[in-house]
Amino acid sequence: MTAPVGLIAGNLSLPVLTAQKIKAAKTPLVVVGLKGETDPQVKSLADAYLEVVLGHIQPMAQFFLAKGVKTVCMVGGVSRENITGSWDPDEAAQDILADLDNFHTDAILRAAAKWLEDQGLTLVSVAELVPDLTVQPGLLTAKAPSPALLEDLRLAYRVAKELGRLDVGQTVVVSDKIAVALEGADGTNATIFRGASLCRKPIAVAKVVKPSQDIRFDLPVIGPETINVLTSCGAGALALDARGLIMLEKEECLAQANKAGLAIIAWLDQPEPL
Repeated sequence: MTAPVGLIAGNLSLPVLTAQKIKAAKTPLVVVGLKGETDPQVKSLADAYLEVVLGHIQPMAQFFLAKGVKTVCMVGGVSRENITGSWDPDEAAQDILADLDNFHTDAILRAAAKWLEDQGLTLVSVAELVPDLTVQPGLLTAKAPSPALLEDLRLAYRVAKELGRLDVGQTVVVSDKIAVALEGADGTNATIFRGASLCRKPIAVAKVVKPSQDIRFDLPVIGPETINVLTSCGAGALALDARGLIMLEKEECLAQANKAGLAIIAWLDQPEPL
């Protein structure tokens, strides 16, 4: 019998897509959902399900181990409202936090991952578990970026990597070889809006994986909402990191981009020629 896979499911549609792929592969699925975050559809797909309050890590580990789970995947996000309003660290989580010298998201998640592995659970990325959900290298749309937009994309990509190295953000907007907007706490879509508001020409946007990013639990995602923001702003081109970034509802995204004349390209590690 195939060993069960554990899923720590956050919000939005990615946990649903991941669960569907796992079940389609005839793999038993054990899910821990987060109160106020996880889509009820994930529960319906699970062979076993437990809901916990954000910060309760001990019952999560106990549940997985009791169900024979050895491999676990963290997928989906957590709303800022839940973090600020419902965060309730149990004793294990408090011990994890006490050993940290900063509370950056990466530091907390790495420490939590180390604690889970110490309990006997191996964490894997959704990119490893369900690789066909990730963006593949190459030109993804019917239209390629113009030479000028391609130069802007290259700059946006390089600046975004540096921004990610500093653990600040992952998205950069460039126009006429000038970085006009860098992602902060406001997120990808707000960054695109800010950048577009400062420019008359179509903007070039890059969204990347941070150089030090642990994609086991922190995988960048874009979907129809972001594509809609780009097209509504009249963006000219988008560059993505291949094999490290997930595009939700890919067919819808690309159809929307093609209709608007938005060029989307995915690079593997560094900008490649078309």
